[in-house]
Amino acid sequence: MNSTAGRHPYTGPAECIRAARAGVAEIVRQLGASTAEGVDRCGDLLGEVGQHLQSAAGMLQGMEGPHNAGFRRDVEQLHREIKTLGRTLVESDRLISGWVRRVAVKSGGYTEQGASAPLVLIKKVSVEG
Repeated sequence: MNSTAGRHPYTGPAECIRAARAGVAEIVRQLGASTAEGVDRCGDLLGEVGQHLQSAAGMLQGMEGPHNAGFRRDVEQLHREIKTLGRTLVESDRLISGWVRRVAVKSGGYTEQGASAPLVLIKKVSVEG
């Protein structure tokens, strides 16, 4: 049986779950390395992990057995983990974008909406000479 992407042949849900766990571990490793390329890759990795979990869920659908209940719990746990990782990435991006915008506003002479900041004229001028 194949994953939804068609790139990873699986013989059972255990392989899908292992691939998803490896993907989550890679995301955590990439985030720890703090490189621009690594952080950019995290979105793609999250998508791949989601595909692995979809494959596992598809294989488990309609199957009964003691091992399958454990696999279902693993899939649900990994689903929660990638949901949390995804939310963390989105909120981190929002925080950093807001911070960069505020720094640019303060140092660049623009309002937060991107317009030029109003000029402030000095009312009192003293000229000596």
